[in-house]
Formats: sequence, C-alpha cells, structure tokens
Amino acid sequence: MSPFLARYLYALTLLAFVLVRLRFRGGWRPAERAARREDRERALTAAVLGSQAIPALLWLGSRWLDPLDLPLPPAAGWAGLGLSLAGIGLFGWTHAVLGANFSPRLDLRPDHTLVTAGPYRWVRHPMYLSGFLLYLGWFGLTGNPVVGGLPLAVLLVLVRLRLPDEEAMMAERFGAAWTAWAARTGRLFPRLRRRPPSV
Repeated sequence: MSPFLARYLYALTLLAFVLVRLRFRGGWRPAERAARREDRERALTAAVLGSQAIPALLWLGSRWLDPLDLPLPPAAGWAGLGLSLAGIGLFGWTHAVLGANFSPRLDLRPDHTLVTAGPYRWVRHPMYLSGFLLYLGWFGLTGNPVVGGLPLAVLLVLVRLRLPDEEAMMAERFGAAWTAWAARTGRLFPRLRRRPPSV
C-alpha cells in the first residue's frame, strides 16, 4: 500500500468514526445523569479525544511523525483497513443499540435500561472492543505507532480505571439481571464457553 493511499484511507476511516460519534452523541444530556468520579471522567474523556486528534493532525497535516513510520508489508495496511472498518461498524452498531443509554462518561440516567441486545448479547463492553479494533487497524493502516499506539494506550488506561467502577455501578442498579447477563457474556471479548451457574 502506498503512503498516499494509506493517508487517504486513514483520513476516510477517521472521518467515518467522527461522523458516527456525531450522529449518536445528541442523546447524551449530562444534566439528566447521576455522574461518578466526575473529575477523573472529564480527564479521561479529554485524554481519549487528544490521543486521537493530535496524532491525526500531525500525521495528516505535517511530516513530523513520518520518521516513526514502520516499513510494514502491504498486507498489514489492508488488514489494518479491515480492522478499522470492523471497529467503526461495531462502534456504530453499539451506539444504535444503546440509544439514549449512551454516555461518554461514567454515569446513568434515571430511566437507564440494561441493554442486552445487539453486540451486548455476547460482550458487556462492545464500545471498548470497537476502540481496540479501530486503533489496531489505524496502526496497521498507517504503520505509525503514534497514530494507532497512542490512542490504544490511552484506551487501555481508561478501561483499566473505569471498568471496575462501571461494572459495580451497573450491578448496583440492575442487581440479579446484571449478574445473570454478566455470567453469560464476556467482558471485552465473546465467551468461548458459558460459565457454569454459581451455587
């Protein structure tokens, strides 16, 4: 894959990702929600946005990151494109299924519902999985460890910090329904086999 084509396809996947986010962000109203760890959540949200936007601007708009580009084989670029598209598809599907339950931060609406349809039938956190697919894809597509690696590293930190609180919050709100759903789904990846019920 030529450097020009890689830049063009990366720009298209970035645009598609942004358009999906803008399409579904309208339902999020922080005033209606009971937030947790608000300062940390604001910082994490800003870090995720910065880790996507700054490398994108530098890689697409300048040559500053070019010395870091790795000479990956052409197949890596096409595999990266496939992973990016899979991540964007899962991202859009997750947003569509969540509807008004979506939040970029750790909070719940008063009328929040437990979503177990769509990708949530197999995975409890498909939005994070979509990010992993997208950022790994961007790395393969661009060959640049900052473009794909920086957002991936920030997402790993976010998941490590947020996931225990998020799952505790959901378990507290939804009780036995959440416990039963969690027993038959994987946290970030689909379960290969069902966990036996606890006695």
